[in-house]
Amino acid sequence: MATLRKLVSDTRAMHKLLSTDSLITDRAIASEIKNNTFLLVKRETNLRKLWATDTLFTTIPCLELCEVSISECCDFVDDCTIARTKTKLPRISEGNYQYVIQGVYSINAMSGKGTKIKETTVNRFINLLKLPIIKNQSYYWISNGYLYVSNPQLKAIRLVAFFEEDIPNEIMYPECGCGDNYTIENLCKNPLDKEFSLPGYLEKQVLDLTSQKLISTYFKLKTDITDNGVDGQAPNTSNNS
Repeated sequence: MATLRKLVSDTRAMHKLLSTDSLITDRAIASEIKNNTFLLVKRETNLRKLWATDTLFTTIPCLELCEVSISECCDFVDDCTIARTKTKLPRISEGNYQYVIQGVYSINAMSGKGTKIKETTVNRFINLLKLPIIKNQSYYWISNGYLYVSNPQLKAIRLVAFFEEDIPNEIMYPECGCGDNYTIENLCKNPLDKEFSLPGYLEKQVLDLTSQKLISTYFKLKTDITDNGVDGQAPNTSNNS
């Protein structure tokens, strides 16, 4: 995968105006690349594409859970307890039908001893609670930025999802040591230098959309200012009679 800095550079190279105008910062271009990526990825996942790819999803290796009352996330009053992530999640992309989550797993699922947790909504889970059946299946849902799991005994889960926000280091690199080894370089890396989750076949479309949007926005603005007789590069300039 390309880094965000490489995608910014490729965007500037598409048009001379983008490569020479200092008004358009790398941060502004990166923001527009992200917006267009989210737009196209949502389109594709709504069409049931990309769900099996390994170039889109990011794995948070360990999210600690705490036991809470079910009434914390809904109006249902019951003695039932559930588990909730201790910290709020970075924003996860959301399609027409569901969050763009590839999977939620008990922490040892990859060793063959854990389980994949089934997605539901809190209302569906409450309906299950009202049924006189034994509930062996674990479920998860997201509410108010937290992830909830129906099994209050779980202490941690692994989350694989497509995030629209940068994942804080304290969440991505937990002190428990779960997941890959990481270095000081990982902790200090500029977000522009990190690999950006953009499937290769969508890259050209994203860069085209980004270039078009930047040119239409920034250079239309400067043209409008010039038409009024004011230098767009010189703030507080007024016409002299």
